[in-house]
Amino acid sequence: MLSAQIWLKDIDQDFAGMNAAWEAWIPEDAVPTRATCEAKLAHPELLVEIIVTAAV
Repeated sequence: MLSAQIWLKDIDQDFAGMNAAWEAWIPEDAVPTRATCEAKLAHPELLVEIIVTAAV
């Protein structure tokens, strides 16, 4: 994984939880660049959207 773009519905409410899930999931020796911001998402029930760029 080269990079990740993360959009949260409510960055104040969800940033800490998203960081905890991210840190538990991503290997320590393969951390990609990451940007996180707040956005109005495609559907009201969505809390997060993520785009990942990867290479094989």
